[in-house]
Amino acid sequence: MSDLFNEISIRISGENGDGIFSSGDTLAKICSRSGLEVHASRAYQSIIRGGHVSYSIRASNQEVRAPADYIELLVALRKDSFIVDAIPTMTKGGFILFDSKGSRIKDEPIPSDVELIDIPALELARKLSPLKILRNTVFVGAAIALYSLKLEYLEEIIHEAFDRKGEEVVNINIDAARAGYEWVLQNCKLIDHNVKLKDRTEKVFIGGNEALALGLLAGGLQSYSWYPMTPATPVGAFLAKYGPNAGCVVKQMEDEINVANFAVGAGFAGARSACATSGGGFALMTEAIGFASIIEAPVVFIEVARGGPSTGLPTKTEQGDLNQLLGASQGDFPRAIIAQTTIEDGFYLGQESLNIAEKYQIPVLIASDLYLGEHFETIPELDFEKIPIERGKLILEEIPVEEQPYLRYKLTEDGISPRAIPGVKGGEHDAGSDEHDEDGKLVSDRRAGFPEAIQVRIKQMNKRMGKMDLLLTELPPPQVESNADHPDILIVGWGSSYDVINEARADLLKVGIKSSQLHLKYILPFHAKEVKEILEDFESKQIPILMVEANYTGQMARHIRAETGFLLKHKYLRFDGEYILPREIGMEVKKLLNKE
Repeated sequence: MSDLFNEISIRISGENGDGIFSSGDTLAKICSRSGLEVHASRAYQSIIRGGHVSYSIRASNQEVRAPADYIELLVALRKDSFIVDAIPTMTKGGFILFDSKGSRIKDEPIPSDVELIDIPALELARKLSPLKILRNTVFVGAAIALYSLKLEYLEEIIHEAFDRKGEEVVNINIDAARAGYEWVLQNCKLIDHNVKLKDRTEKVFIGGNEALALGLLAGGLQSYSWYPMTPATPVGAFLAKYGPNAGCVVKQMEDEINVANFAVGAGFAGARSACATSGGGFALMTEAIGFASIIEAPVVFIEVARGGPSTGLPTKTEQGDLNQLLGASQGDFPRAIIAQTTIEDGFYLGQESLNIAEKYQIPVLIASDLYLGEHFETIPELDFEKIPIERGKLILEEIPVEEQPYLRYKLTEDGISPRAIPGVKGGEHDAGSDEHDEDGKLVSDRRAGFPEAIQVRIKQMNKRMGKMDLLLTELPPPQVESNADHPDILIVGWGSSYDVINEARADLLKVGIKSSQLHLKYILPFHAKEVKEILEDFESKQIPILMVEANYTGQMARHIRAETGFLLKHKYLRFDGEYILPREIGMEVKKLLNKE
């Protein structure tokens, strides 16, 4: 039996309005409850109805942390499924489950060596209800029967989804699931695979945005402001649902400018504060980021990138906003830029970012993207005690008379001043957006240009920017991961490509190509010395280096050169909005090594 059948690879596709995502979620949860490792991803258009959408599930007994390169079972609800999904990505020996009458599919092109299963899904559904969408439940029942997955798990999920709608709705959906399940058992040969189904495990099935939001709550988030913008919206939706019960105020604002100002104000007032948006919304937030930095208010900004420029590809992925993060606001000011690397990492990064923001009294910018934010995985049980809350030099009690007047922007050795929040007796101070002295009095109007004011500017800039050197010592430098002592190639990536590159490396090893990986998470401040030494070491050994990014210009490669002087000559850049796949990285590596 081929390696292909050591995992389950299903895609259900149709149009917006067909209920594709809820059906896909159900299939993914069934796989998870069957004790399997699961990776699930979605593709959709920016319209409410129509347009091609799909939900892909990959499940295995081994870890799966990247999208599947091929589809084994396609559940085709529309004729476009054959054109968009079947032709490019179906594997030989795969299966297409469809309803030729219910979906008006007649003479669509079919890939060779694929078995067609024409199930009367709509007819079976109409025996139970006139609602056409019930056919989805028939299809899901049929799909799990083909893989010998347990019907009882599907029935559990139906109860969870429809109990609030009453017993009649629950029973109709269960009957529809059984109809599809039994039709397959009576009419089809089941898919032969090597996947071992087990009892449910304690693993968590969660998305990248949701993991980040959960991490923020675990880190003591007290204020979250947002305005819906794909693909950052799920962060706000999750926090709107669960935040209030955890003591977090969740506020939907009129626009992204107000979102940012609310978040900065909450941080200034002493709340652990965050907000999230995508590229277009972030463009509106940048002035507030500079404001947060000069008044030294801690706040976390999450930027979940999509294809640009302008509205660009609003429902597709891209690592195209790094330049915008680096160039946010005007002037030089301290801030951290951290790239979320995996779904599990997002949970801990949510906590870490709040700690950094408060300890260093700076804005923290988290870089994510649509692929990472909107796909789902099974991950190990989360450790809520791993990262303790650290609030830094926070003053919550009355300041003694002998320590007054209180200097909010006091010059200190580490550049971090004691922070009193509004309402603390004796902690009165000005917090203006202009340059100021230690007690907050402005030097930008009548005093500007006077020798004393010039010295204030120099000292305050040195104080603020000095935080960056201190923060860099706290952040762990990047490490090279290798699967051999003498690798054939070094692959460099950042952010969301971590697991995809890892899987590509595992596949390359199967054909004898050994590799190393350098993955960057902490973007600003940047470990320039360590990164330069790593790259120069590989170059000195004449080991090729390949940069992998999801943007047109190689923005991280440019950042590396700006920080280290090292030119990365070989790049694999994908910018069409689709996910980077392990197979594509493997092909690029083989091409570079002349081993095609």
